[in-house]
Amino acid sequence: MVTYQYKNGEITMTSLKINVVNHLRLYCLQLNIGIDEEEILADLDDFLERIEAPDDLAGLHQVIGLISRVSGVAEDLAQFIRQELYLATYIYDALHSKAISLDDPVLKKEFYRKSKRANWCSERPFYTLLLEGATYKSEPTSFALLAAFIKQYFATIDTLNDPDLATETSTRAEDACRSLRLILKPNNNLFARVSYEFITSHEDDPASIAAKLDVFFIKAKSQNVDPIILGYIRCLRHFFHNDWKPSKSYIRGNSDGDRTPKRYQDPNVAPVVGAADDLGVLTPKTRLFPDREGLDEDDLYPSQSFVMTNRNLTEKRKKTDLLATEIAFNSSVKLRSEIDVTSSIRRSHNMGIQDTQLLMPAELHILVHKLLAYGNRAQTRQIAIVAWVMLLLSKTVSEVMNLVVFCDSSPIKQGLYIDKNNDGWWSFHVHQSAKSRLNQSGLRQTIETSFTPCPSFLVELIVTHKCGQLTGSLVDQTEMKQLEAQLVKKLKKLSDRHGAGRFSMRRLTNFVSCYINSTGVIDPIYIDFSYAVNLYTTRVARSYACVDMSSRLHQLHRLWLDVEMGCKLYSGKELPVSLFELKNRQCKENYVGSSFTPSKTSVQQLIQLSVTRLNELTPTYRHRLDEITAYHNAFTAYTVWMLLFGTGYRAAWNPLPTLALFLPSLNLMGISDKDDSDFTHSRIVAVPTVLTAQLNEYRRHLGCLRGLIRILMPGLSNNLDSIVDVDQEVLGYGHSQASQWYRTVRHSRHQHGPFFVFQTQKSGIVAKSLSPSQLVGMYEGEINFPANAGRHWLKSRLLEMNVASELINFQMGHWQAGEVPLGHYSALSHLDAINELIPTLDHLFREVGWQFVKSALS
Repeated sequence: MVTYQYKNGEITMTSLKINVVNHLRLYCLQLNIGIDEEEILADLDDFLERIEAPDDLAGLHQVIGLISRVSGVAEDLAQFIRQELYLATYIYDALHSKAISLDDPVLKKEFYRKSKRANWCSERPFYTLLLEGATYKSEPTSFALLAAFIKQYFATIDTLNDPDLATETSTRAEDACRSLRLILKPNNNLFARVSYEFITSHEDDPASIAAKLDVFFIKAKSQNVDPIILGYIRCLRHFFHNDWKPSKSYIRGNSDGDRTPKRYQDPNVAPVVGAADDLGVLTPKTRLFPDREGLDEDDLYPSQSFVMTNRNLTEKRKKTDLLATEIAFNSSVKLRSEIDVTSSIRRSHNMGIQDTQLLMPAELHILVHKLLAYGNRAQTRQIAIVAWVMLLLSKTVSEVMNLVVFCDSSPIKQGLYIDKNNDGWWSFHVHQSAKSRLNQSGLRQTIETSFTPCPSFLVELIVTHKCGQLTGSLVDQTEMKQLEAQLVKKLKKLSDRHGAGRFSMRRLTNFVSCYINSTGVIDPIYIDFSYAVNLYTTRVARSYACVDMSSRLHQLHRLWLDVEMGCKLYSGKELPVSLFELKNRQCKENYVGSSFTPSKTSVQQLIQLSVTRLNELTPTYRHRLDEITAYHNAFTAYTVWMLLFGTGYRAAWNPLPTLALFLPSLNLMGISDKDDSDFTHSRIVAVPTVLTAQLNEYRRHLGCLRGLIRILMPGLSNNLDSIVDVDQEVLGYGHSQASQWYRTVRHSRHQHGPFFVFQTQKSGIVAKSLSPSQLVGMYEGEINFPANAGRHWLKSRLLEMNVASELINFQMGHWQAGEVPLGHYSALSHLDAINELIPTLDHLFREVGWQFVKSALS
């Protein structure tokens, strides 16, 4: 079948449409209807566009048949529907009264098609509604409701297709058409009995129909009508009221379901720090809530950076904007642009200390002295305050204008809080996208506000500018563009006078980010938590980090000491002011960040409970089957918990799907707990010494287990042979064979990996792959951890141990474009990284008490 194509600047029609047009032309000639072919085509196109017909006109006969059925019940209804559908009388008569001649059996089959295609419910919901008209009941109220629906559909078509009102999976048009289609089905006896209660004629006012539907809905709900039918009625209520609202998800009753916001809006565009001015990284408009086991949904998939080029990042993209034509038609230009953009992004994520995007010590020295001079003059004091806040807090001018000064801590606001001792504290909200379940315990208690000391000189400057009035906005009510223009003018004058030429608002705002990127002196998560600087580089990592106030402040102090030392080495003199003052608030120790991070005590309880249970379940010398299975389950659970805590492995189905990925001689393991088909996010991680010994013991445990159950469970024993002896098996694989094999076994719920458990079913004892929920359920009532507690614990403890940010990301799998350790451009030595991580990991394991446990079966 031919589809629409462009040929010599003209549009050619599908074969079926050509036949339809010829049929209509011959019909008009036979009845002497004075309409030429051009008018016929125009009338037909109006009708087809109105009903959302597919290009190949598949199923068009069923639409005409529906109108014929309506005509047989009530001619006025049929005439009304034809008018609403822009169906000219002669087109209807020609297609209804005279069969179209179709010699091609394929075309004939499509024209008389009775069933919808797979994607029509979402792409052509209204056409699907008309196509299935043959199944609707032939009665006046059914067709009256259909006619009223068609009238309201076209009256509110813009609202129904509004993307801001759509759900996660469908538009409101699709929801409404589906609801009516299923209500009009013959098997819906409820509608047949009570349809007269909410419609009498197709001319009924939509508000009247909606009001009657409200009454009917309440009545049906009290009579415990099928909830599915109630859902259809509820949807039609909104349809006739035309009161659709943005999609929301609710936790109903005591359900533990996730409240997942919808991300159908345009994405956010954030500037790529250190890259060209016209590059911006695209991030979701709304963050997804992590699941209640502590896994951020954004962390389920490889972190691919999608970049927008040649855009004004301060303006929202218009939906009518088109891409540049050379991208669509010139493959060489497209390839060259992709290479240039990719190189720029990689360079930005691997910035050097000499990068031109970064203010050098000489420039910073000049800037500090000039801002102090500005602060001494009333007319430039506000400019100095804005510049200081931009430099120290990584804020833009618009963000600075939203900050306030306050001295009453109830309620807490975002801005500068001045306490009773006249000390200033920057206050910012640190929101996490989800909280742990109420039945989860043993986790660190976190707060949602971080307090960070403000340098004394800046507090005095702000108080002087505010004339002692410690309330209201941080800056005066000045036009943002006016304030920006003043600051740009000052920075340009400063650049011209000193020949630097590099003082700009962008370099001022991005100084801290660029400095951390180029030096790695601290992890960027501390800036994120302290000043609510939502960097796209920490978008996922922040979900796993939990840091206390003391550690956070010491890290910030370390950062600014490093900056001040650079200025001192340049000038030979210390800066006249301290850019950060280390001091703590008089309050109990608190944490900000992840609410899924277990405390040290609770981790120790988990270990103690697991070891105690293993001792209790040690089989007798007879090794009964039920004793063997119970002990194996407990031994597997202990080993898997140790694996999750030691490697940062995400709690996936079938963790470590094959022992071939574990290399005990090098204390490393290959991990692919989130990935695509090309393994672009596979990683290598360091394995603590105790975990290495435990995994070796687990291999011996499986070897002994297969011998004990070979007679009773020969199939599982054969699987264990391939699991235990997998090294010899995969060494002979080629690249394609190994890739296909690994795609099959990873995260599989059916292919048994090393970590499986026994379950008792009606058919007897069977082996099942271990799932995160099963792992947590083994300690139900005793340990209430989320399945990903180990990942949160490891990330947080590595931060607290001052491990280099690059090594933390190496272990956790959190990296950006250009930072991939396994990339062909990477200069990272995996063995050096692992050797540097192992002592820290061993210390963390000793601290909480993870220990090697020998299997009673081996």
